[in-house]
Amino acid sequence: MMSLFLWSQLVVSLALLLDLLSFQLRDRRRILACLALSCALNAGHFTLLGQWSAASLLLLASVRFLVSIWLVRSILMWFFMGLACAAVLATYQGPLALLGLLGSLLQTRAAFCQDDRLLRRWMLLGTLCWLANNLLVGSPVAAMMEGLFLVSNLVGYYRHYGRKACAG
Repeated sequence: MMSLFLWSQLVVSLALLLDLLSFQLRDRRRILACLALSCALNAGHFTLLGQWSAASLLLLASVRFLVSIWLVRSILMWFFMGLACAAVLATYQGPLALLGLLGSLLQTRAAFCQDDRLLRRWMLLGTLCWLANNLLVGSPVAAMMEGLFLVSNLVGYYRHYGRKACAG
C-alpha cells in the first residue's frame, strides 16, 4: 500500500507534465488552461501532505486561471488577491504559508496580464516563491516541478521572443 507522501508525489508528477507543456505554448488561453489543471493537481498534492494553506491557495489559483482565460479585469485580480489573503488567514499553519501567499499574489498578477510576455515574467517571480516553499515543505517532486517550470518558462520565452526580448 502506498503512503500519502508517495501518492502526493505521484499527483504532483502529473502537474509537472502540465507545467512543462504550458510555457511551450504561445497562446495565452492555452497556457492558462494548462496552469489551471496543474494547480488543481498541485492542490491535491498539498492536501495529501496536510499543507492546508498551500492546498487552498492552489485550488484558488486553479479557479483564478480559469476565470482569467476569459476575463482580464483588474477588479478580478484584486478580488483573487483578497481571496488568497483570506485563504491563508483561515488556514494559517506558520510562516511558510506567507511564502506561498507571496507566490500566489505574484502569479495572480500574472494571470491577469493580457500580454503573455508579462504573464511569463510575473509567473517567474511567483515560481521562485513556490520553489522555496516546496523545498522547505520537503516535497522533492514539487520542488523539481517548480524548477523545471522555471526553466520551461525561460526556454519558452526565449523560443517565442528571442534574444532581444530577453534583454529588454
